[in-house]
Amino acid sequence: MSKTLEMLRSEHEVMDRLLGLMEQQIDLFEKAEPTDYDLMKEIVDYFLTIPDLYHHPKEDLIYVRLRRRASGDMHDIPAEHEGVSERLHAFSRALISVLMDEEYPREQFVDVARKFLDNERRHMEGEEREFFPLAEKELTAEDWSEIDARVARFKDPLTHGETTYRFQAIRERFEE
Repeated sequence: MSKTLEMLRSEHEVMDRLLGLMEQQIDLFEKAEPTDYDLMKEIVDYFLTIPDLYHHPKEDLIYVRLRRRASGDMHDIPAEHEGVSERLHAFSRALISVLMDEEYPREQFVDVARKFLDNERRHMEGEEREFFPLAEKELTAEDWSEIDARVARFKDPLTHGETTYRFQAIRERFEE
């Protein structure tokens, strides 16, 4: 298996864990119980930066290669990434409104949050079920070698790398 696909699958596992942590906080918020807003902000910060900087470019590169090789209909992965980003920004704006004590109905916030969570999971599941297997089947060893070399620098700092102050609350939750 390609190093890039291994990396992408590892990143999906981390994102799924983060979505689970976020869902726990949304459940607490929905019941008006104490909620870890710092953790929520950090998870949103992660999703606002890491997928677009480190994760999606790898998938987009595979998609471009695959379009040349695969016959038939394929999901438009770059377009899906744009949709993911739009839903994330809607959720981010809703969270900021709640954190700033703006008038924002609890039910509306929960609805926006759950739409983000559900769509993000559906997007990753689709990639795991259809996109990655198609790429494994259609791309050559030479394709993977070139892709692996091009994406080697694009490592998610949470899953593959540097220890920094950033995402410290997430790291602590992962260690629990």
